Amino acid sequence: MSRKKKRPFGKAFARRAIFFSTVIMAVLVAAGLILYGQRERILSKRAERAAARGDYEKAISSLEALETGTEGEQALLAYRYALAEQALAAGDAARAETLFTQLGDYADSRTKILACRYLAAEQALEAGRLEEAKDAFYALSGYADALERYDGCRYAIAEQTALTDPAAGFELFWALGGYSDAKDRAVALAKQVTGEADETFAVNRMLGVSEEQVEQMKTLQSIRAGLPQGKLAVGFYHTVGLKADGTVLAVGRNEEGQCSVDGWTGIRAVACGAYHTVGLRGDGTVVAVGRNEEGQCEVSGWTGVVAVACSDYNTLALLSDGTVISAGYQPYAELAGWRDIVSIEGGSYGAVGIGADGRVYCSHASLRSESLAGAVAADVSTGYCVALKEDGTVVHTALELPWENVVALSASSTGVLALNDQGQVLCHWFRSRDAVDFSDVTGAVALAAGGTHSAVLLSDGTVIARGSGEAGECDTGGWKLGETKGE
Repeated sequence: MSRKKKRPFGKAFARRAIFFSTVIMAVLVAAGLILYGQRERILSKRAERAAARGDYEKAISSLEALETGTEGEQALLAYRYALAEQALAAGDAARAETLFTQLGDYADSRTKILACRYLAAEQALEAGRLEEAKDAFYALSGYADALERYDGCRYAIAEQTALTDPAAGFELFWALGGYSDAKDRAVALAKQVTGEADETFAVNRMLGVSEEQVEQMKTLQSIRAGLPQGKLAVGFYHTVGLKADGTVLAVGRNEEGQCSVDGWTGIRAVACGAYHTVGLRGDGTVVAVGRNEEGQCEVSGWTGVVAVACSDYNTLALLSDGTVISAGYQPYAELAGWRDIVSIEGGSYGAVGIGADGRVYCSHASLRSESLAGAVAADVSTGYCVALKEDGTVVHTALELPWENVVALSASSTGVLALNDQGQVLCHWFRSRDAVDFSDVTGAVALAAGGTHSAVLLSDGTVIARGSGEAGECDTGGWKLGETKGE
């Protein structure tokens, strides 16, 4: 009788183990696939819960683990913004600025960066680091009350300095002009140092100004007051002139319509951007023609305007209340903080204004310098600002210009033009290939420096334009804007 052979126990167990392992693996894989399919929802919910309790770092890390679509990307930006605001609220100005900078143009991140810098300036002031705070507030010119805080820092520094060095304290208080009682403090220190009872003599001695120099400054002031304003302007390839009867002439490139000014009447000032032209009417309204891709010609609703200027792709207007507005490519958020402005200019991508106290307001931090204070005229162009002082000297933020008795100036990306008290044109060109010779010109009363060409208005109303001329922008030989003998 034969017996059935028994299968080895080990082999049976192995088969069962393989079977159950396969089943378990299949279950796990299925579960994994199910979970993976729900992964986005799970991580999104996790991010929402983290954000709800203010843990934005965890919310961000949860979303960063996903390949998010548009909705997820917007949520991620919102969490990063909230994290930056959280850092700002906690007083971590440096970290907050870094986070807002990484957000680029999202929401109002650019403005929040200014808030971070303002906070850092406040923290420096609270810690007694007056110089650091002063520089930080100055770099924020136009934002909130940064300029007032800047002057407050200067006043505090002047007070500290006067205790140990009255002469240096005088200079600092005098430079503050009409801020608080700075002028009275300066006069008191001048009398203390010089021993002079008369405040005018005391101040002039401290300033090193002689009676002859005072008379010369009065002469320069009189000449400046008689020069025409807003009569001549140049764009990239066009030249514009304002006639005495309020009509306007224009020559040069007209592909964008920038020279289409034949119908303009009642104009009292003109300005040019790269490819657009602006006119200020006698009733305080503004007209503009030419390129409008950036909105620089959207000025039809402006009223109460007393002066106009242009950067390459912007139009600027000074209002009767001393504030400044703009239209075009650059948002120029800083303009909101400009007050008591008496004159404006624009160039390339920048803008500059002069306050009633001689303070120079610049649209970009890179253009600002304390050396510009006390200006009677100013202009800007690519990466620099230039200012005319009451004594006829010129301050440039990037180089030395040893000119004297200057009464007007104009800046461009290629160089600086200046007019002296003898009606001569002074030139400084950054590159020899851009140089235009005006040394033979006399009797000049106005200047317009441009990137490709420049123009000069003479006292008899004629205009001399020199430079590239490739689009006819220098064809001003027949112009007669009207004699200028003071206004």
